[in-house]
Amino acid sequence: MNLKSNFGIIIDRAINELRTGRPIAINDGDDYWLFFNLEHSQKKILNQFEHYLDKKKYLLITKQKAKKSFSNKSTSNIYFEIEDKTLNKTLIDFFINPVSNEYKNIFKDIVIHKSREFHDVCLDLSKNAKMIPSLVFKKISKKNYKNIDKLFLKLGLLEFHYKDLKNQNKHISNSIKLVSKANVPLPNVESTTFNIFKSYIGSRKHIAVIIKPESIKKTTNLRIHSACFTGDIFHSEKCDCGEQLNDSLKYMINNGGGVILYLDQEGRGIGLANKMRAYSLQSKGLDTIDADNNIGFLDDERDFAVATKILSLLKIKQVNVITNNFSKMASLKKAGIRVMKQINTKPTINKFNKNYFETRYKKTGYDFKI
Repeated sequence: MNLKSNFGIIIDRAINELRTGRPIAINDGDDYWLFFNLEHSQKKILNQFEHYLDKKKYLLITKQKAKKSFSNKSTSNIYFEIEDKTLNKTLIDFFINPVSNEYKNIFKDIVIHKSREFHDVCLDLSKNAKMIPSLVFKKISKKNYKNIDKLFLKLGLLEFHYKDLKNQNKHISNSIKLVSKANVPLPNVESTTFNIFKSYIGSRKHIAVIIKPESIKKTTNLRIHSACFTGDIFHSEKCDCGEQLNDSLKYMINNGGGVILYLDQEGRGIGLANKMRAYSLQSKGLDTIDADNNIGFLDDERDFAVATKILSLLKIKQVNVITNNFSKMASLKKAGIRVMKQINTKPTINKFNKNYFETRYKKTGYDFKI
């Protein structure tokens, strides 16, 4: 690609190719590889390119998935060869069902390889596309290297050097800009401004809701809130997201205003579709962290650099934070934002969310004990 000076555009194009079901061609410095996200790796898609590829087919998975699936203690992501007869449905089931002997038998004779850097950036692309973080990949046959650019043009493929796809989250947060704002009166508080910020990589939008801006002093009351479709809109009893959002709003109305950063980081950053996959796993006995790990995600995939970037654009340097989450506090302090006070919220416990809170407290340092 002739876009060497703008890594943001390169990363955005790669994310969009995967999201729309297209494979991407990766140059690792020596060879060329074709990567298909697992969700779009059906035979009918791969067959379009088989003539130009080596026979061996590999599956790339994260270290979290490896630990859950094979009791693998590797500190890196891994890949291994898979047979052509391994159907796409079997692979998908491998990620959205609890690990069982059935899957261990399918992959019992695999030889595991540690991932290389070019593999890892492709996994990051899948995560930023909010897809299952796994890819099927094959090497492009060396006989095609002489006229590789013509081949990519013929097949309609975009080719990327893996080094241009590094540091994706940094480029994403740096690309955030204010695109629009307006006054939006809310119940019990007429003076409210909605500021819409857009990340030009991945096209995600974040909202800074400024409550009673005329009342805000040097220290700003702040709530960093990750969007929760099920909790914020439909008041799901599996989490306290909607409750925390409402409590934060009430606190700001009664205590000198504040800012709610409403971030497009559904499901601790894994996206709505993967969140539903995790919920399905929870219904089969896994806790909220194990469910995410089983699909291939970290305990928490959110990057709060997005929040600190928006705060810098709003010129907010000193805050009281409404949260039970230590990681939010740490991210703010690391970015040079002065945290004056932590304001805890107290969720309503019920039979549907009790295990969720117990798990967050035990495994993630959530600052609330039932």
